[in-house]
Amino acid sequence: MIQVFSNQSCIVGEEISLEEKEAHHVFDVLRVKENETIRVISGGKAYFAQAIRKPLVKIVEEILSNSSSKEITLCASLIKQDKFEWMIQKCVELGVTRIVPFESKYSVVHIDSKKEAKKLERWNAIALAACKQSNRTSLVEITPVQTLSSLKNYCSEINVVAYEKENTKHLAHALNQPFNSITVCIGCEGGLDIKEVNQLEEMGFVSCSLGNNILRAETAACYLLSCIEYQAHVKGE
Repeated sequence: MIQVFSNQSCIVGEEISLEEKEAHHVFDVLRVKENETIRVISGGKAYFAQAIRKPLVKIVEEILSNSSSKEITLCASLIKQDKFEWMIQKCVELGVTRIVPFESKYSVVHIDSKKEAKKLERWNAIALAACKQSNRTSLVEITPVQTLSSLKNYCSEINVVAYEKENTKHLAHALNQPFNSITVCIGCEGGLDIKEVNQLEEMGFVSCSLGNNILRAETAACYLLSCIEYQAHVKGE
């Protein structure tokens, strides 16, 4: 079912006017017909609505949301463009709340400050499309590119950094406790330098292993989010 996001308050039985871009996509691109049902997300709540005519839809029913209450922040070192964009899409589908891109020692990708605004616009468009596709009731925040030291501003109740040379503590140990917020940090294609890991540990991050195999950065992100989702259900949270 087609899903759109709206900044307007939704009241069952009343009409709202979709924003210009959303209205164009629904009525002109997707050619939604009169009385066809779509989903409207407003203020974290989901509704069924009937299309009337561009740009109007009528709110007909509020839908109970099954979205997770956990706040999940992914700090991800910059990787090649196509891989990073793929990672954004999949992590949004897997329930991430916030994505914090950052530059690390082994980053091969560096974003010109003059082009960062355009890059953020593209990343947010990818995230928005993924939110719609996966029927999320909340948008994902993508921050401007950070430095390693500024990641301290994104710490949560639990903070872990995936480090391929960690051989004693597995991610499972870090997740074996209740939490409402978590921040996970991953390196780029070349991983994180030991000095960077030490710096993160000084900020409160705990280094952990993701298993015996060396994972690509984008794979590691998906693995982490899948484990968090699984653990939340195991504990009935």
